[in-house]
Amino acid sequence: MKFFAAALIFVFLAACADTVSETSGTFTARGETYPTTTRQFQRADGSTYSRMTIQVGAERVSCIPGNRADCETALIDTYNRDRGAF
Repeated sequence: MKFFAAALIFVFLAACADTVSETSGTFTARGETYPTTTRQFQRADGSTYSRMTIQVGAERVSCIPGNRADCETALIDTYNRDRGAF
């Protein structure tokens, strides 16, 4: 449920912003390396923010770039959701 709420907020914010830049990279957690895309967005007021998308198999997980704990939590939430755990 938390993931869905966060994803919904992200979609809403992204709809109100323009993409300024996009870079590819990797994120490693628990011995696995995943491809990432980091996008920087600019709001109508000129302020910017970034989001990182981690590709996990056929799914994408969104988190705050540079915040390892946020990205690891997003991966764990996806892992648990896919396995039916709570």
